[in-house]
Amino acid sequence: MPEKTMLAAVFEGEGRLDIREVPTPRLKTAQDVLLKVEICGICGTDLRFLAVPPLMQAKKGIILGHEYIGQVVEVGSDVQQFQPGDRVAVIPDIPCGYCQFCAEARPNLCENMYAIGGDVDGGFAHYALAPAKALAKISRELPVETGAFVELLSCVLGGVQKAALLPGEDVVIIGAGPAGLVYLKVFKAAGAGQVIMVEVSPWRSEFAYRAGADLVINPRETDLRDAVRAATGRGAQVVVDAVGSELGAAISAARKGGRIIMFGENHQAEAVIRPHQIQGQELRILGSFIGIQVFPQAIRMLESGAVKLDDLITHRLSLAELPGGIAELSAGRGAKGVCLPWQ
Repeated sequence: MPEKTMLAAVFEGEGRLDIREVPTPRLKTAQDVLLKVEICGICGTDLRFLAVPPLMQAKKGIILGHEYIGQVVEVGSDVQQFQPGDRVAVIPDIPCGYCQFCAEARPNLCENMYAIGGDVDGGFAHYALAPAKALAKISRELPVETGAFVELLSCVLGGVQKAALLPGEDVVIIGAGPAGLVYLKVFKAAGAGQVIMVEVSPWRSEFAYRAGADLVINPRETDLRDAVRAATGRGAQVVVDAVGSELGAAISAARKGGRIIMFGENHQAEAVIRPHQIQGQELRILGSFIGIQVFPQAIRMLESGAVKLDDLITHRLSLAELPGGIAELSAGRGAKGVCLPWQ
């Protein structure tokens, strides 16, 4: 059995992440599962929780981290589908199962959802507690670092499905952070023509080229609309705003009849647009929020090797190194970070 205490990263309010010993979680309900955390990805959401001022809200006193996988240590009395030793990925956004949107098979829009690593304790720790319904089995052979991408990939796949890309179509992705880079990899695997990234950070621009981008445009140096049309002729059939504040830029990059996926999450952003830009060009603007409905597809994609994402990792951090690593990532000096809590 686990020790009585463990090391964890606790959110202590605006900009504060405290690495300290806390009680090891114990089963509370018959549906609980105790996990030994193998790895936990650092998400843009974590960075937004810790921004000063915060761009998203987390509950003070909780353990952050939601992109994690682990091994089952103990199960509640009603848990039949898992047993100690099973390897699982955590589906961190927990729908209620009974609201109108859950009844419509749209659990990602649940009206009563709560989030592991935002509302309740998450995976920046040695051990974590999760309800059985929030777990999905993964292969014992799946590399640990690959497993850190399951949750992020599921979110990206939710947007990719809405984009309905046809082979050969051109794509513009605004923002070369972790999500934008995963979109790049998935669209390439799906047969996209050109995949163009839009990024202002020189470090991230160079990294995007290494990850497979056909072109990276810095909109502070070049007119985005002109540069996209010079590369594509008439604009991109698919545009993804992976930042969450760039709707105007997305419209300028899109071809007539194009599809725009609003993926990035920024609760403070506002946009001023002319409706005729949408109506007159028959643009389709689609929001995409998390991806719990496509979690199994994300696992299959990684287990099959159809998309390889490990080369996006630039920061491998212990719990003690986590605050410093998050500061590096927040400053744009890195792509994907992961926490290895037993390191």
